[in-house]
Order: sequence, then structure tokens, then C-alpha cells
Amino acid sequence: MSWLSTGYAQELVEDVIVSDPTVRLFDPEFDQAGDRFTWIAQDGRVFIGYVDRATGNFVPPNGAAVLVGEGALTVPNEVGNGPEWVFEKEYGPQIVYTVATATSGRVLARARKEGEVWVSSVLPFGNNRFAPIGSLDRGDSVPRISYLQRTTQQATTDILTKWRNLDDSGSEGLVPGDDVQGLRWVEGRRALTYSAVVDGVRQAFLYDVDTKVREQLTFDNGPKESIFMWQAPEYAEEYLFFTLINESSLGVYRKVNGAWSKVYSVKPPSKGKFIQSPEFLKHNGKSYLFMVTSDNPLSTNKDLPSDIWLSGIDPAAPNFRQCSDPSEKVRKDPEVYVTDLGPFLYYAAKPEGGSFPLIYRCDTGLGPKQ
Repeated sequence: MSWLSTGYAQELVEDVIVSDPTVRLFDPEFDQAGDRFTWIAQDGRVFIGYVDRATGNFVPPNGAAVLVGEGALTVPNEVGNGPEWVFEKEYGPQIVYTVATATSGRVLARARKEGEVWVSSVLPFGNNRFAPIGSLDRGDSVPRISYLQRTTQQATTDILTKWRNLDDSGSEGLVPGDDVQGLRWVEGRRALTYSAVVDGVRQAFLYDVDTKVREQLTFDNGPKESIFMWQAPEYAEEYLFFTLINESSLGVYRKVNGAWSKVYSVKPPSKGKFIQSPEFLKHNGKSYLFMVTSDNPLSTNKDLPSDIWLSGIDPAAPNFRQCSDPSEKVRKDPEVYVTDLGPFLYYAAKPEGGSFPLIYRCDTGLGPKQ
């Protein structure tokens, strides 16, 4: 593997199709420990598919190994987010998603395994709520979800951003801020990161759902989006966060002398000058950021080609890798799954001559777990 600081001298990589070319499999979300993923078919059925850890291939390729629910709203035509995992101590990993009913509009729903059978149901007091995101702390006795709520059934009404303990509708609370977007749960904490507008500029925030304390994380110039906070192994599990700035670079922040400071700016040497859908992964004691790069800042763009990139976070040793191959594709929404060969990134792209996107994978080049 070649890591780059400037230039493009790396070995040839290859995009590999892992989903059935006849199936519109979109937005898979992985459960690493279970070697599986969940997704919603175009007819609203919610499935679990499996991943062969030795090869990284989907089993079966159509992703329809286990049916866990029906009547879900599809992505991206009907709701902006597909099914998500939420981890819970008693029942294990569960799946949360959005359904629609004739009387209640969009409704929060979940599927969980009871004995040997997956059972789906709507969540109590989940009416007019949609697009849930689950907390991912394994063994959590009180898991949480965040979601959106319409104030009425009308499409033009306000959208509220809320959270609750999964099995306690009475715990529901409003996430504070002006034009809150992009909620993400923080690993190991009952807290959310998100962006909100302050004095006309979108900034990064951290909100503790128990203490109700909101902390503004950034104050510098440039709109912030896509905030992720994690425990960095190379910093003795200290919390770091990154955020997308000006839609074109990733700022990595660390708390220095009690104040959050930007310690590294990530800007891959890519053809595309904008960054979309950034996330992080941890592997062999180090943290990495992966992302889509494009000449269009909008992740909804379906025309301009885009690439998949990986970056380290060490400012003393900048390194980048283009994980996707040189072919021109419109690549979207990368997710990570760690195989026996190392971390692979999975993303949607339409093949040449194809009528809809398929799921591809590429090798990060980070190698097997040590």
C-alpha cells in the first residue's frame, strides 16, 4: 500500500461489485460484530443480509437473508435515512426505521429478535416522527434514538429535532439550538454532536441528554457540518472530534488546556474539491477518516463523478489514499466493515450501462487486524 502526501503513486485499486446487479440494494448499515447489514427494499420490506468476513462479499448477494419488517419508507424517495442499528443489552442489536400509516403519517418503528424470531412494531408515541438514529454502545441497558418530528401533518410545518430513550417515550426531549442538523451519538457517552446556527454561521455542538448541558465546540470561521466525536486510540482513548468545514476540508479538534482546538486539517489531493459523507474508523490503534470527494458539494448530486478517499489524522505525518479505482462513477455514502483482510469501504455507484446504483467495495489497504 502507498500512502500519499502529494502525488498519486499508489498501486492499482479496484472497485468490486458485491450486491446482486438485479436488485436495488441501497444504504446498507453494518453490524460489525454480527457480520451483517440491514437495508430497505423498494417495496418497503426491511432485510438483514450477511457479510463473508473472509472475502467481504455479501451473503446472499441480494441481501435478503432475513426479513425483519415491512411497510418501511424507502430511501431516498420517501425519507432521508434508512434503517439504523441500535444496541441494547437485553435484546441485543435492534433495527429502527420509519413506517407510514394512513392515520398517523410517518411513525417510528423497530425490529428486534425475540427468541429465534424477528418481531417488528411501531414505537409508542412515535407518530409524526421519522429518520431515527440509534446509539451504538454495546451492552447499553438504556439505549437512545434521535429523530425528527413534524409539528403537524402539513409538509410546510416546522421540523423539530428530538431524542428519547428507546423504550421510554416519556423521556423525549428537544435538542436545543437554531436550525439543528446532523445528530450523531457519541460513543461511550449519553451525548449528541450536531451543528446549529450561531450569529449566521453553522457551528459544532455537544449536548448531554441527561444534564441538558449544551457545549459549543467551534467558534472559528466557516460553516460546520457532519460532526463526529470518538475516543482516539492514539491519544489514550481521549475524545476527539472532526467536522466538515466549508464543505471542502475536515477539521480535527482536540481539547488542549481545556479548550477545543483544531489540530489538523484534512484535505485530500483529490480531483474533486468538495467533501461529502465523511465518517471515521479505528483500526490497529489508529484513527482514520473516510469520505467522498467531488466537484459538487451536494451529496444528492447524481451527475458529477466522485471518488472515495481515506486519511490519517496525524499532523506530523500527513497521509492519504484513494480507495476507489480511477474509473468515473458517481459514488455515494461510504460505510466501513472490517474483513479478515482489513477494513473495506462499501458505497453505492451506478455501473456503466446500469439503470440503478449497486453496492461496491474497495480495500482501504490498512491490512488485517493485529
